[in-house]
Amino acid sequence: MAYSSLLNFGTTEIVLVSIFGAILIAAVVYLCIVPLKCYFTALFSGLYIPSFRLISIKYRKLNVSEVVNAYIMARKSGINISLNDIENLMLAGGSALETIKAINLATDSNLRLDYKLASAIELASHNVMQVVKDSINSQVVMVEDASAFTQDDIEIKAKARVSVKIKLDKYVNGLGLDDLKGTISAWIMENISKSKNHKDILKEPNKSLLSNLDLRVVTQKSIYNVLDINIASIEIGRDLNQERELKSAEKEKVFAEIEAERRKNAEEIRELKMRTKTEEMKSAVLEAEADVPRAISQAIKEGRFSVMDYYKLMNLQADTAMRRAIITDNNSNRPGGDDSDEGDFF
Repeated sequence: MAYSSLLNFGTTEIVLVSIFGAILIAAVVYLCIVPLKCYFTALFSGLYIPSFRLISIKYRKLNVSEVVNAYIMARKSGINISLNDIENLMLAGGSALETIKAINLATDSNLRLDYKLASAIELASHNVMQVVKDSINSQVVMVEDASAFTQDDIEIKAKARVSVKIKLDKYVNGLGLDDLKGTISAWIMENISKSKNHKDILKEPNKSLLSNLDLRVVTQKSIYNVLDINIASIEIGRDLNQERELKSAEKEKVFAEIEAERRKNAEEIRELKMRTKTEEMKSAVLEAEADVPRAISQAIKEGRFSVMDYYKLMNLQADTAMRRAIITDNNSNRPGGDDSDEGDFF
């Protein structure tokens, strides 16, 4: 009986130890899984977040510390949001902590910004703090592509300096900075094209180009408020009148070159005709000279011209050729080399 009682007592102890061990192991595993630091941070801040909720956040691969800190900051700042709101923002890729900080900054600056709009801005820009800062502090942007021709055909290139602030309520669905620059540039270009004289623009650029600029129309669909706008610089570009004159001069030059070439060709054609005519006359002379021997031969056969007459004719030609040669040599050796009147005698 005593042995049986001891055996029963030992079994009971083993069961109790096993149960205690299982509980201890479960507690250790639970404590390892639960983000205790975040749990106690929320608890000491006066907020209670169930441990199973923290485990759920952790295993959805969210930053538990950021979720808890954002939740604490929101509650301390009087922002009525739930853990679900913070989790949804972080699951979409936004930063809950930066969003809460941006809301606090906007509130301190007397700007209206609720959590829903702040979350949308964060998801759209991924830098909600900078957007809020830009809505508090103005920034200066340059409009540099405004150029057009005045009615007197002078190109004016204008640059405008614009001071702007972001409108938080229009940030998500409003037009951006490039659209604002394009609108202002188009307005300035229209005013340039309406100007009758470019000197009026150079004299008073702000009055000429910005006098009828309606900022309410410009910023109606934009995310920016235009605080101030003025012309930074004015440059003169192309002069269409001068370009037309240059083109006209170039055309006249081309026409003159064509006319000169035509005259040159006509002169060459006349010269070629003269050469052809000279060659024809030389051919006729040679032909006539070729008829002389035949005529002499015919005259000798008919008895109208003797052989002695022929030799006399040949001697006369030789004597004439010799005289001409002598006169040519004398003229070439004489200073000036011009022909004398004696050559005409021979």
